[in-house]
Amino acid sequence: MPVRLVPSDRPWVRMTMGAAEVAEDAEGLRLTLFPNPGDRYADAQIDDYGGTGFIWRPPVQLLIEARFSHPAASLVGTAGFGFWNAGAPPGTATGLPSAVWFFFASSPSRVALDPSDPGRGWLAMVWRSPGGPRIPWPAPLIRGLQRLLDHPVLSRATLAASRRWIMVSQRPIPVDMTQWHGYGIRWMHEEVLFEMDGKEIHRAPFAPAGPLGFVAWIDNQFLSLDPDAGISSGFLAVREIQSMILRRVEINRMVPKLSFLPSPIPT
Repeated sequence: MPVRLVPSDRPWVRMTMGAAEVAEDAEGLRLTLFPNPGDRYADAQIDDYGGTGFIWRPPVQLLIEARFSHPAASLVGTAGFGFWNAGAPPGTATGLPSAVWFFFASSPSRVALDPSDPGRGWLAMVWRSPGGPRIPWPAPLIRGLQRLLDHPVLSRATLAASRRWIMVSQRPIPVDMTQWHGYGIRWMHEEVLFEMDGKEIHRAPFAPAGPLGFVAWIDNQFLSLDPDAGISSGFLAVREIQSMILRRVEINRMVPKLSFLPSPIPT
């Protein structure tokens, strides 16, 4: 079944790294990870920013029909779909993290700045960072920063400071991920609405300004941004084939509501 990708004139890129595959089958577009020992990164994804940069700003609506091969309790790594401003290789322009997406993370991941956030499982998530110039990050600098953040005291201090300038709103989604669901995001200037099967499931009272790029992916990494434990990351072993299947991806620019002034009364 051919997947429906809208708008059709975007540069939809299918990308894999390691033991992964992106292929169409009878259900739709299947993003698959194959069994691997977790000694290297594996990723299957599609995006619309490869080679062209990010273009999406609010108001934008995203509609997706998707299901996963495994429930949340047995899926490994991270996965999801929506908008973000990362994903660029070292040495290219990037900025502070912002995202509007449905995001999954398995243990030992914990993507949270607030100690009360679970930070893992199937989540509706918004991260907003202050706007600013996009600057180049050379690979040696990236590696140096990563080594510094391996120190627990420095990483906890970094996360504590981040709470002052990154706004986060996220909520767990208690649903069977192996069943087909219709997911929707209404990314507006002042808020973000998340919907599933036509019902609102989360509303974030703020929104990134953009620009962001679309991505849908499944990979074998873990990332822990834990206010108590600090920052850690790595790769996880995949014991059996696991997939995310998409049969519809549609991005539409929303027309803002118009305010009409009353017509003058004839004299």
